[in-house]
Amino acid sequence: MEQKRFLLALILSAVILVGWSYLFPVVPPEPNIADAPPPQAADSRPSPDSVPSPSTVAAQTPTAPASGIPPSTDVVPQRTLTISTALYEAKFDTRGAIANSWIIKQNKDTGRAIYSVAGDKNNRQPLQLISPEGLQQGASPFLLVTGDAGLDIPLASRNYRLNGVEGESGEVRLDLKPGETKRVEFVMQDPSTGLDVSKVFTFDADRYSVDLQTKLMRGNQPLPKAQLTIGPSIGDQGIPYYTFYSVAPEGVAIVNNELQRLYASTINDDNKDFLTLNGAVDWAAVGDTYFAMAAVLPKPLDGLAYRTSKYQHDANGTKEDRFLITAFVPVPTDGTSTLLYVGPKDHYLLTNSSKDISAAFKRDVDLERLIDYGFGATLSRPIAVQILRAIKFLNNLTGSYGIAIILFTIILYSLFFPLKWRSSKSMKKAQKLAPRMKELQEKIKGMKQNDPRLKELQVEQLRLMKEGNPLGGCLPLLIQMPFLFALFRAITISIDFRQAQFLWLPDLSAADPIPLLPFLMAGSMLVLQLITPAPSADPLQRKMMAVVLPAMMLYMMWSAPAGLLVYWLVGNIVGFTQQMLINRMIKSEDDGEPPEKNKAESKPPKNLNPARAS
Repeated sequence: MEQKRFLLALILSAVILVGWSYLFPVVPPEPNIADAPPPQAADSRPSPDSVPSPSTVAAQTPTAPASGIPPSTDVVPQRTLTISTALYEAKFDTRGAIANSWIIKQNKDTGRAIYSVAGDKNNRQPLQLISPEGLQQGASPFLLVTGDAGLDIPLASRNYRLNGVEGESGEVRLDLKPGETKRVEFVMQDPSTGLDVSKVFTFDADRYSVDLQTKLMRGNQPLPKAQLTIGPSIGDQGIPYYTFYSVAPEGVAIVNNELQRLYASTINDDNKDFLTLNGAVDWAAVGDTYFAMAAVLPKPLDGLAYRTSKYQHDANGTKEDRFLITAFVPVPTDGTSTLLYVGPKDHYLLTNSSKDISAAFKRDVDLERLIDYGFGATLSRPIAVQILRAIKFLNNLTGSYGIAIILFTIILYSLFFPLKWRSSKSMKKAQKLAPRMKELQEKIKGMKQNDPRLKELQVEQLRLMKEGNPLGGCLPLLIQMPFLFALFRAITISIDFRQAQFLWLPDLSAADPIPLLPFLMAGSMLVLQLITPAPSADPLQRKMMAVVLPAMMLYMMWSAPAGLLVYWLVGNIVGFTQQMLINRMIKSEDDGEPPEKNKAESKPPKNLNPARAS
């Protein structure tokens, strides 16, 4: 029976630990998908300075029926506009009035510089958000599409005139100082189609958000429907490969007041490359773990679509299938403002931006929902936010996020010491009663149902199970699990941990480059398992469990963020100290108590064997 229980416990432990990777991701809700026939594929990839072909525009547009209207000759010169602030640097191409570069430079709250994970401290690489693969395929942020190829071709291929800047040709660079704003207008008229287009961007040096006013007129009337491209695949373009701890770019949107989280690989299944979400769109975005580009509408509109395309990424000889994902967001065409957020998915930055946007649109907007809090978000979100607040407070005191995590771990484990004490006592009690339980089980096994001794033995068995219930020792420890999950979320919802250095670790949000921390974590966990009381008294079972669990955690935590491993390692060290103290205290209590087996044997024989007493 004990062997069966051990096997069952081992299987359950394996299921729980292996299920770790399934606890965090949110299962994408079933969107209302309206499939449309796939557009005609592009014959060739356009270069950045070439005029997009009709097939290229069709490949970018969810539905693109040809209107047969030829484009008129373009007499406006092509120009490049660079907007540089302390927070970001963005480059725009007047051909299509699109962005072809967006580099995040600084954390607004701390002033600390932000770089791509592609570099190191000796070779910093700029953090580029726009996919170069997407640019090669002719996909760029802020392209206007209508679904009519005759209109979409000039919208994508004509040069827009720049208003609000000096000169009529050449490159333009605008350096915005703190507190400064700049309004730039892209204007295009196409006589052959009667299009009159205006995109007005207002940049603020102190914010990651940009105001966009779009006018799309034909015959002095606003076109009833237009979409703005967001993406493709916004995120740190220097990530060599994606893991469970480094999320690939995905789509996130609020449709009919419900959160939709859309994975590019899922959209691309079954040879489908796009889906349409029917319903009123509040905002829509594309982003990875730490960064996003979102378009917030002044009022909910219908007509959101996401398009994907598959390509193969090669990082130092390691090939990986990746997906470009682009959002086609419905926008007003009468000049009403649409607010763009292009920056970090940081809890505090998103919360503050949401307040500003809510005040501007006079309705509630919560961009903080861009963050994926994983399974049980209702519980993990408030815990993660409080953990983040505590660690930021400790960082302000110490000047180091690594030391802040260590202090936080010590404080947290100290608060959980009573639970650990109760758990250890319960485990120790179960271990002491295990031989007697086994003895009772053997006696009961051979008895008939009408044996008068059966009831007495079952009553004693229930008493011993209640007195030394190993489950009672495990449940208090399970209370700590939400804090572990929430700490992982805290590391991924704050840009402060990104590239925060500690000892040999260059980035607490990334895996240990050596890697030393995973082995230290697994080794300390092994030692802690060996000294912690277990329900079973079998030393072989204890050793197997002590080895299997650390080995499994080593495999699962190999590429985990270093900050999470620091927490786990310090927790094991604190737990070892606490367990040694508890073991000594329990041993002192045992010295003053008679063995449980002797207590049971001292009972009157009639309680155990009434037949012999008669």
